[in-house]
Formats: sequence, C-alpha cells, structure tokens
Amino acid sequence: MPLMKRLTFDFIALLLFGLERGAVRDTLAGDFARVMEGMWSVPVNLPFTAFSRSLKASARARRALSRITRETKAKLERGEASRSSDLIACLLSLTDDGGAPVLSEEEIVDNCMVALVAGHNTSSCSASSPATRTPSPPWSKHDEVAKSKKDDGEALTWEDLAKMKLTWRVALETLRLVPPIFGNFRTAIQDIEFDGYTIPEGWQVFWTAGVTHMDASIFHEPAKFDPSRFENQQSAAAKAPPCSFVVFGGGPRICVGMEFARIEMLVTMHHLVRRFRWRLCCKEDTFARNPMPSPLHGLPIEIELRTSP
Repeated sequence: MPLMKRLTFDFIALLLFGLERGAVRDTLAGDFARVMEGMWSVPVNLPFTAFSRSLKASARARRALSRITRETKAKLERGEASRSSDLIACLLSLTDDGGAPVLSEEEIVDNCMVALVAGHNTSSCSASSPATRTPSPPWSKHDEVAKSKKDDGEALTWEDLAKMKLTWRVALETLRLVPPIFGNFRTAIQDIEFDGYTIPEGWQVFWTAGVTHMDASIFHEPAKFDPSRFENQQSAAAKAPPCSFVVFGGGPRICVGMEFARIEMLVTMHHLVRRFRWRLCCKEDTFARNPMPSPLHGLPIEIELRTSP
C-alpha cells in the first residue's frame, strides 16, 4: 500500500504538474503526506498537533506549486510548452473572449491541491485493494491484449481497456466492499423530510457508502465477493436504486476523476497479472478506517515474475 501511494502520487505529479523525478517531487510528496495526515485531525493549531503540521506542509506545498506555475507560464510564453502539456499549462491557457486569463495563480494552485487530495489516496486504495481478492488470476483477456502489441513497451489504448470487462467488474466489486471514501458532507439546500425526521435547510448531512453497499435489500449477500453483480444491465447492481452504489459519488457532484481512476486501476491490474504472481504474506490484512481505508499491515505481498505469460 505505501508503494502504491507513492506510485499514484508520481502519476499525478507527472501528468498533472509535469514534475519529473527529483528533489522537488520528493519534497512535495513528503509535504503532501503530512497534509493528508492532518486532513481529518482535530482542528487544534498547536505546534505538536497533526493539524498544525498539516497546515505548515500545505503552505510549503502551495509555495512549490506556485513556483511550478510561474515556471510553466514562462515556458508557455517561450513556446517550450503547450496547453496540453499538463494540468497547470491547461489552466494557464484558459482565457476569456478578450484574451485575459480566466484563473489567477492562487486559483490554479487551489485546483492543483484539490487534484492532489482527490486523486491520491482514493486511487492508491483502489489500485491496491484488488490484490487482496485476486491472487494472480490467469486472465486470458490480458494475454490477448498483450499479444496484440508489437512489444512490451507499447502503450495500452482505449480499445484495449474496453476489452478488460472482467477486470473492471472485479474492480467495481472490490470498490463496493472497500470504498476508498467512506462518506462525505452535503448541505441541505431546503427543508427535507426523511424517515419521519425533518432536516432543516442549511444543516450538514453526512452520507456513508457502506450503508447502501452492504444493504442486503440492494446487493444480495453483500459480504460475498461476487464480480458477476456487474456483469450485465440486468444484474442486481444495475437495477439498484439511484445513488446506492456511490464509490464515485452520484448526481451532479459525481467524481470528475472517475475515468482517470478507471484507467489507473485497469492499467495497474493489467501489468500485475501479466508480469507477476503474488500472494498475501498474512492470512488477512483487515482494512481499517483512518479515515480512508488502510490495511493494518500495509498489505505486504510476496511477488515473483511470471515465467510464461
């Protein structure tokens, strides 16, 4: 799990911020880890608290992203970067009808911080969890995709990912059992009647994924690992009530990074099952909430190269 966290951070740093390996990325990774440690801590700003350390790390991370933003802006002006280079270049290139920038430097840094927070822990958990349920399965579809490539270094395509239907069903069922976000707050925009209670306008409501994911009236035998739930449109999962499978949220606030997470999970699982065999080093590595799902032992595995694909 710690390795997967660093791997997903490196994905984000490279694809969204254009950060190659080096001291800047290592420092940002360390600061970001401290930010996450204080994300759900008691908000007491004293020097020895996780909250205080998180605030200081956040300030350092924002300064680093500000420097990267200014450097990217200079590269754009010199023609050394384009709008599609990375997220920061794209945001810097947004202009109104008069050609003026749409976002300030501070707003761009805000967006970058959101991308880090939203795409890091969730993706690393989602990419790690299938290893607990899929002990190196011989999935022929992955071998078929690999054989269609000229060499091992050739990148996967959208068409390749579309063929990995079994892998995606395994991923969805894993996410149902171990949702990467246990819940979130929403504010009632008007008075709501629910189950005999009135929730006044302006009150905060906390929803949790596990309530519906483990509801036997929605998912038959909810504690059972059964990827076939997502096999076709007639499955029980497909006929579930709206917003009952909420691993990516739901409604107008559904996760904007859902497809990015899907790509990460499918590509990661493809290379794992194609190149390696593994087994858990402990009989069961229970996922605890801290508040994100976190395996108590870090999900240690024994891994070896596959000798014959």
